[in-house]
Amino acid sequence: SRSRALDLRAGVRGHPAQSMLLALASLAAVVVRPHQLSRAPTSRIVGPPVLSSTGVAPAPAPPPPPLSPFPSEELLPRLVDGCAAGEPLASLLPRCFDHPLDGFQTDAMAALLDGSSVVVSAPTGSGKTAVAELALYAALARGERAIYTTPLKALSNQKYRDLSAALGPGSVGLLTGDTQKQRDAPVLVMTTEVLRNMLLEQDEMVFAAQAAGRVGVVILDEFHYMNDKSRGTVWEECCVLAPPSAKLVALSATMANARQVTRWLEAIHGPTSLVETSHRPVPLRYRYADDLGVEDLFTSPAAGPGGGGAAPPKAWRLNPSLRPEKRGLAREARRERRAAGGGRRRSS
Repeated sequence: SRSRALDLRAGVRGHPAQSMLLALASLAAVVVRPHQLSRAPTSRIVGPPVLSSTGVAPAPAPPPPPLSPFPSEELLPRLVDGCAAGEPLASLLPRCFDHPLDGFQTDAMAALLDGSSVVVSAPTGSGKTAVAELALYAALARGERAIYTTPLKALSNQKYRDLSAALGPGSVGLLTGDTQKQRDAPVLVMTTEVLRNMLLEQDEMVFAAQAAGRVGVVILDEFHYMNDKSRGTVWEECCVLAPPSAKLVALSATMANARQVTRWLEAIHGPTSLVETSHRPVPLRYRYADDLGVEDLFTSPAAGPGGGGAAPPKAWRLNPSLRPEKRGLAREARRERRAAGGGRRRSS
């Protein structure tokens, strides 16, 4: 399957439509066995601990103190100058944020710096956007361009404003169905359909032959749209037709088959790592609403999937006031109150 993927990528520029169909058809030939699905692509084998002469493992070295973040107005120049001076990106990129990176964000950064595309599956609010920013910062530090795609024009406009505030308005462009701003900017935000059309048209901006200005990363936000019946093929075509030099960063919060998608991307595009986490920094709260008002669904606010509570599902208890007989009594009491209130003579 590896040789087939290489042949497909080599033929993209000559016959994009044929290559796309062949790559999609190759999914039927990929055999995924249960023992392969149980291993995460990002897993690593750790050797036995190193023991001292006394037979006791030495104490681990303390981690180095965190470096201060770059000032926001100097972020891009400091990043580019540091990379040109030979500083490792692994120490430069975390300084682009005013907060420490989470574990899955660090894992995604390591995979990207290792030359791998990345599929990130993490709950809403966990910080997937930071992974996208790490990817585009790494591309800019190397003198490459970055493309950030979203499924909606409103979301593209929001990302354009956010990135312009972080990098400066001259560093970010916007391409949607009705708006074109700074097409030659090093960072381009666009809807996914715009990228698909550029890939089908062999746009030289995406397929730049020179190393300087070449697209180094393509970020596909809301990647679960690939399951959409009417628009999903757009995401598939972008993955198949993307230039081999560009790393793909697929972000999603609701992708149940993330491992299968990762293996598919590896087959058609190149090395791809899966980074996933189930930790939800913003816990969910469940409420029940009806004609009587809004109440907690469970007796404990932390109960329910993603609620953050330690109790197992068997210990979740429904709010007793929501039982049908209790709701019926509450409605009857409300009718009686209304009838009593309506029968009273109003004072002038």
